[in-house]
Amino acid sequence: MNGSNIMQGWLTLVGSLAIIAVVLTAFGIMIGIVKPADALKRIGTIIGIEIFFLLVPGIIAGVWSVMSLWQQIAFIVIGIGAFQLLRPRRRARKRNVE
Repeated sequence: MNGSNIMQGWLTLVGSLAIIAVVLTAFGIMIGIVKPADALKRIGTIIGIEIFFLLVPGIIAGVWSVMSLWQQIAFIVIGIGAFQLLRPRRRARKRNVE
């Protein structure tokens, strides 16, 4: 698996979702659900979110490649620990003693 192929797929997915959101906003204006004054805010938000989702993977990949192996391992361990803390815990069943 090549990293550039994953990034190209990610860019295509984010671009497609942004186009769908803009089209839905245009339909909303035509139908009258979205006011024209609000449409500019919505389109600006869509473009801002798209730019965020396009830049974040590149930044994360750049930071990850600069880290040494022990830092990567420590980062993974911290992530697993945080996931374990946020996971809901099972409660033990109370047995009826008769």
